[in-house]
Amino acid sequence: MSKGTIATLVFLGVLGYVSWTLILTGSNYECEVCVRYKGNDSCQIVQGVIEEETIMQGVSTACGGVANGMTENIECQATRPTKKSCKKIS
Repeated sequence: MSKGTIATLVFLGVLGYVSWTLILTGSNYECEVCVRYKGNDSCQIVQGVIEEETIMQGVSTACGGVANGMTENIECQATRPTKKSCKKIS
């Protein structure tokens, strides 16, 4: 086998291991996150492994529904959520 073939097999093995690990660990938290931006409200339910990151993802996802363009999206993500409630699911 050539070095390229061996490197590819090692890479695919590592990728498979990481994927399998993520599948087994799954999500630990489910959060409902709401934001208000320029008078518009948006709420999203998201799942994640770490509570703080799940809330940040919820804010980002909710802002996608009320902000137009990158500048507004960044401004929206800098605001505090109007609601955030999380529960442990695993």
